[in-house]
Amino acid sequence: MKIAILSDIHEGLNRKNTGTDIMTVLKRWIEAHLPDVFILSGDMTAGPKKTLDLLNQLQSDFPQTRVLFVHGNHDIYYEDSKTSYEILLEFPGNLGSGPIELNNDWVIIGDGGWYDYTFGVKGYTREQFALGKFNKFTWPDKLYANWPGQDQDETERYCEKLEGWLSAYSGKNIIMVTHFVPFPKFVIYKDDPSWDFFNAMMGSSRFGELAVKYGVKKYIFGHIHRRYHEQYKGMEIICNPLGYYPHEWDCESVEEEIFSRVKVIEI
Repeated sequence: MKIAILSDIHEGLNRKNTGTDIMTVLKRWIEAHLPDVFILSGDMTAGPKKTLDLLNQLQSDFPQTRVLFVHGNHDIYYEDSKTSYEILLEFPGNLGSGPIELNNDWVIIGDGGWYDYTFGVKGYTREQFALGKFNKFTWPDKLYANWPGQDQDETERYCEKLEGWLSAYSGKNIIMVTHFVPFPKFVIYKDDPSWDFFNAMMGSSRFGELAVKYGVKKYIFGHIHRRYHEQYKGMEIICNPLGYYPHEWDCESVEEEIFSRVKVIEI
């Protein structure tokens, strides 16, 4: 079974900055490679309705490929992020609706997730992280994401949901997917307060703890805009973002970047 993996497409910004329809190029890649499953681990674009439209169109165009998705922070930007979450659950391949059994041996379990400041650097309070402001910059989630609870409360909600599924499928080979980062090893610290402060919003160590506890075989995430593919704590770790054009791309051409960027694994 061939599984394609990509995150952080940021369709709107990259379409604007490249002058190219990103989804058209991605569809050409799918036509050329025909994966059995395509896992999109968050940040398709800004806002739930546009993300839902893009996902539905992709699945409609390629019925032979099972498109699976977890939301990122940009996907739920809306006046009410709980409503955003529910809108995105309308997509049949949203892992937030429950585990997907790929065959008798493998199951995919995931959800978008959130953050709880466990990756925050020392010297700041929870209240400062909750405000999300450093000097003149405000973390965009604090402007555009509107959850009913505090960040820690929302992360706890995801953890409870994920642990229920992980426990139920503990005898299977599990592929776990979140948008947010599960281990501090994959968070980028620069010894620069204006950068390091915002690492508090990168994810939660709770997701990694759950993966270790339930013997997850492969862990897929996004958000960090840094590419990883390695073994860590007994599992295959894959973070494979497209990222922002031009400074996070390797190629000038959209087609070259996407065709070289989509990662394929086999189970």
